[in-house]
Amino acid sequence: QNLRLKSLVEESQLPEGKRGLQRIEELERMAHEGALPAVALDQKEKQKPEIVLVPEPARVLEGETARFRCRVTGYPMPKVNWYLNGQLIRKSKRFRLRYDGIYYLDIVDYEAVYTCEAKNDYGVATTSASLSVESDFMEERECCVK
Repeated sequence: QNLRLKSLVEESQLPEGKRGLQRIEELERMAHEGALPAVALDQKEKQKPEIVLVPEPARVLEGETARFRCRVTGYPMPKVNWYLNGQLIRKSKRFRLRYDGIYYLDIVDYEAVYTCEAKNDYGVATTSASLSVESDFMEERECCVK
């Protein structure tokens, strides 16, 4: 049933069907990598960044990984960065960055407020979300003490 629905969406909403969807995904990937082909200025309206999918506050147990998601629009395609206390987050053992049309930040139990920033020549958009980390000990105590 899911496959049928996906096929229906591809056929009814994308003029080129599956080929059109693959092209859209390819363009999003290229835009993220900074390899988007030049487009004549009159073909696309200039647009400041807008965050259309905001990261939600998260709560995890110690040792667990949390995931924040952020999706942006704008033209030219905004550059997106994640920040922790004003410092740019780079990929490491604790932080994993990924993009597939949505920007992801995976964090291994580091309690803080994280900011997603989208920037292009016409503006900046930011949004923040907090990560709370709880110990297993607290969870056990709360569940068993009455």
